[in-house]
Amino acid sequence: MEESWGRRILHLITPLIVYQGMTILIEIAAAVLWAARHQTDFLVDTDKLDQGKMMQAMSDFTVNYSLLIQGIAALISIFILLHMYRRDFSSRRFVFDSRSVAGPLWLLLIPTGIASSLCGNFYLNIGSLAQNSESFAQAEKMLFSGPFVIQLICIGFIIPVCEEFVFRGIIYMRMRQYSGVNMSIVFSALIFGLMHGNLIQGIYAFLLGVLLAYTFEKYGSLAAPVIIHICANLTALAISMAGEKNFPSETSALLTGGTIAFVIALILVFIIDRNVDAERIYLDDPDPAGSRTNDGNQENERGRY
Repeated sequence: MEESWGRRILHLITPLIVYQGMTILIEIAAAVLWAARHQTDFLVDTDKLDQGKMMQAMSDFTVNYSLLIQGIAALISIFILLHMYRRDFSSRRFVFDSRSVAGPLWLLLIPTGIASSLCGNFYLNIGSLAQNSESFAQAEKMLFSGPFVIQLICIGFIIPVCEEFVFRGIIYMRMRQYSGVNMSIVFSALIFGLMHGNLIQGIYAFLLGVLLAYTFEKYGSLAAPVIIHICANLTALAISMAGEKNFPSETSALLTGGTIAFVIALILVFIIDRNVDAERIYLDDPDPAGSRTNDGNQENERGRY
């Protein structure tokens, strides 16, 4: 019996529900602990609680510590998502053999992540769209207002690993069981972009998501998008730490910098496309010799590659 699209969609977004649900739970727990500790600070006449001031202070607390909360939620989620990722492995119609990718080709992922981040940051700061977006400003404040070590650990490493499990390791690979490469890349990138909650980050995340899913497909290992994602986030963090005074604001400078970074990223992707292609092993093929392929156009009895 063919699975309905309703069940398929629920199956696809389950890892995102786990991640977002864990974030909400950690945020609620942190707020409750904060309220229990500071409740007496908002007493009026020793017996009446000023709920308005307390709620505002609690809201400020969750905003100021939102990155730490998200980092803790991501770290806990990684273990749950790892279990889901391993469980999915047994039901896949094909697996990747990343050992077919030469070692030096992995080094291309580092400059690809850096160039992609620079390109996005330069282009998205052209004009007044980013400057006039309140939701983008709020998101930046929540991400880059904490201590540097927390930003480095959470933005640089924990959150990228968690998001790669969610969007490429599980959502993308589950979509690959239902559809071909192009549809799966667009779908996973779209969900990745929408998850960021504002237009500026959404555009950047969508384009980055396309690149991340593409490299996952080419290298045949979740390590590929993880490396790019970490390098991209560390680059964005470095730009944030450098400050607005050291970041160009003139349209011509932004356009030039973004174009140079785009060309570099494009060249790197071209090199990857020409030289990297992890073998696929189709698990439903009775002939092991015939189950290995690098041909993206191959069809098999359970659907499109």
